Amino acid sequence: MPLTLEPLRPEQIARWDSLIAEFPRRTVYHSQAWFRCIVESQQADWRYWAVADHGRVVGYFAGGITHRGPFRILGSPLRTWRTNHIGPLLQEGVDPDAFVIALNQLARAERLSMVEIEYEGMPHAAYEDAGFDCHQTWTNTLRLTPDLARLLRATGQGRRHGIRKAQRYGLEVVDYAGAGALVHDQLTRTLQRKGALCPFPAEFSMAVERNLKPAGLLYSLGVRNPNGEIVAAGLFPRDHRTVYLWECSSELKGRNRNPNDLLHWGLICRAAVDGHQLYNMSGYGRFNYSFGTELVAVHRWNKCYSLSARASRRVYEGMLKLKRRRNPLSGLMDPVIK
Repeated sequence: MPLTLEPLRPEQIARWDSLIAEFPRRTVYHSQAWFRCIVESQQADWRYWAVADHGRVVGYFAGGITHRGPFRILGSPLRTWRTNHIGPLLQEGVDPDAFVIALNQLARAERLSMVEIEYEGMPHAAYEDAGFDCHQTWTNTLRLTPDLARLLRATGQGRRHGIRKAQRYGLEVVDYAGAGALVHDQLTRTLQRKGALCPFPAEFSMAVERNLKPAGLLYSLGVRNPNGEIVAAGLFPRDHRTVYLWECSSELKGRNRNPNDLLHWGLICRAAVDGHQLYNMSGYGRFNYSFGTELVAVHRWNKCYSLSARASRRVYEGMLKLKRRRNPLSGLMDPVIK
């Protein structure tokens, strides 16, 4: 049956978090707090819709509209927004093909040049049949359990050695207000030594801490040395099931004491004890794998609605590939979600 996307009224938008509370697939990235992070740092016009079946609400959808030159783009999310996924929240039994058709209709009505969406709850065939292109990459995830000894045994021997070494040097993981600013500062200084720029503005990391921390949706952690200095920091958004790595960093001096190993282990312990079921490291690599993680495919879908938009996207993707060949570190610093 046909579906339509109906804009929410202001009083409905104000109740967004309660409207989506019934959907088990909701994540921290569907929350109003996270939407504010994007709006405050990415110049996006945030929009909200009810998914309606002949006037009956069967789901909700949100995304940001932004401009790139002459192109008007809807992201739910866009790659550059450092957001794992948003996409629609639909009741059981709602036809996913009908939703994507409604999304195409919205694109025509809003005169959009491109739509980009990342949400694993939709069957791939629904996107493919509607003419969306897929970009696949990977992330490492760790299944959590309150049995911390079991989690430690699953961690690689080298990483266990690093954790114990950090503890012998007197390092400890603490809750740290100010992790947002420090992460950007440490990462900027690290990348400058390699001729690269930090892939996000300071406003973004600070907005993450400012908006998510009061809502109980963030672990903002630091690694403190015996002198009281914070030598590593990390931001880890969380929801009712999963905790995510948004970004972490450390000082160049003292990295031989393995503060990064201890930072991740401290986060894992906190999340497991608090009842989280999964740690999504929002990227992949040997460091992530050494914590006993699984490699999971991640899919991002996009559709261009004009030949000029498609050509511009190809040029943009080519520039990104060239940039990463010149600076291999930039690809490692840019998590899989971006």
